[in-house]
Amino acid sequence: MFGMSDPTAVLTQMRRYASEGRLEMAEVMAGEMTERMLAEKDRDLEKQDLLVQGLRDYANILEIRGPEKAEKLKLSFGANKELAKQRKALAKMHKSEGNQAAAKTIREHQADDEVQAGRVLALMGKSSKAMSRFAKANKLRPNHLEACIEALSTEFLSKGNLKKSTKLSNALTSALHAAGSVNRNGAAFQLLPVGQRAADVPALIERVMPWTVGSAGMPTPVQSKLLDKLNDLSVQVQRIESGEQAANAALSAAVDKLNPTMDYHAFSGS
Repeated sequence: MFGMSDPTAVLTQMRRYASEGRLEMAEVMAGEMTERMLAEKDRDLEKQDLLVQGLRDYANILEIRGPEKAEKLKLSFGANKELAKQRKALAKMHKSEGNQAAAKTIREHQADDEVQAGRVLALMGKSSKAMSRFAKANKLRPNHLEACIEALSTEFLSKGNLKKSTKLSNALTSALHAAGSVNRNGAAFQLLPVGQRAADVPALIERVMPWTVGSAGMPTPVQSKLLDKLNDLSVQVQRIESGEQAANAALSAAVDKLNPTMDYHAFSGS
């Protein structure tokens, strides 16, 4: 089915289906592709890499469909577990070929994979185990923005309040500061934390802001710090829209480091 003899083409088509919202078809393709590849005894490095990508996509697709069919959450967690095993094998293959940089890059995906597993565990009602995954992700990659957001979300959903969220709230505020300035990418406003996925700023603010209201119960000192940072992000968006702030502050900062005596900010809007 779907020309499974060419996993690269399958992966491309599957991702196209997913982007179009055809998740059921994408799920079938990812499931068949990974099952077929796992059955192969001697995978070369290229196939192992495709298997890892396929398992990661499969786990995420199943997670998205999980609320529709609860049993898919178990399948997603299972795919994530297999992903961890195959990711480790892929890193080992790169290392055996003397490609330490590639092995390091593969291992760096672990933090994001831990967050994915944590989200699934949270959806399954296993909040304690979910929190452990988020904590592990933040340990692997300090100031992991998504891990901090998901941890605070899980705390709120599982307990109904954030009265004991001081540590989690401070961690999120720290991650937001570490993520740097707001950047504009086309019509999108994003944070670009190093080594992490881009975060959509308006969506982030919309999700986090309700946790700062009085009824959520967040301790006042940490609530004030988090709210100040969210307001700062909103102001940055407004300043970029009005042309008062560099549209790509991350690029401007990188240019500044090349020659701090030059006023490269004069060209930041181009």
